[in-house]
Amino acid sequence: MNLYYADGDQQMGPIGKAELQTLIKAKKVNAKTLVWQDGMESWQELGVFVRSQRQKRERPSQAAVSGAQAVCSECRRVFAEEEMIRFNDARVCAACKPVFVQKVKEGVSVAGALDYAGFWTRFGAVVIDGFIIWIFNMVLFVPLGIIMPTSTDDPFAALSFMPLIMLLQYAIPAVYDTWFVGKYGATPGKMACKIKVVVADGTPVSYSRALGRHFAKWLSSLIMGIGFLMAAFDDERRTLHDRICETRVVRK
Repeated sequence: MNLYYADGDQQMGPIGKAELQTLIKAKKVNAKTLVWQDGMESWQELGVFVRSQRQKRERPSQAAVSGAQAVCSECRRVFAEEEMIRFNDARVCAACKPVFVQKVKEGVSVAGALDYAGFWTRFGAVVIDGFIIWIFNMVLFVPLGIIMPTSTDDPFAALSFMPLIMLLQYAIPAVYDTWFVGKYGATPGKMACKIKVVVADGTPVSYSRALGRHFAKWLSSLIMGIGFLMAAFDDERRTLHDRICETRVVRK
């Protein structure tokens, strides 16, 4: 503690906690006695000093109640929320993250484990997204088809538009998927079904991973859709593109 106290006009100390308690019992110091220690701007009455020290000790628990800090679901210690990783309703400190993720992978029941979305919920989200993209394509390509040249004198005029049309057919779904998943963690279809895409530890997906996941879906489609059907039988409801990109689809 290294505390100094005033005895008349003299400065006494430094003393430790045990010595201070002895002096209090001997009535040589009381709540009005002036005390000081390194780091204090000025001398304080002992009573004021003790109260300030007690408030400092209690502040972490008060912060946890207010939401500034939280308890790690693994080690039960208090950390600042900004230094922790959130898994649904639970929070895990950085030191416990590897152990927690390993438990989830092994199927161990843990507080705050990811709640994986079921196959039919994911299927519903795909249907909604497909309908939205279909509407967008109709709005874009129908007027484009009307203004395309159809002259029989130049049959190659219409073909000149084909590269643009093919590019748009691939670019629109890619931009749709990447932007919504990268920014919100979910496409409109997934939002409607209250599910989202995360990485294996429950953290958000980056734009680059979202783009890679979109193109990985092509592989799931090329093998007769089996890559999508894998979600019905996988313990973590992963499709082939989820396995490739280390992502999971969970309930919000």
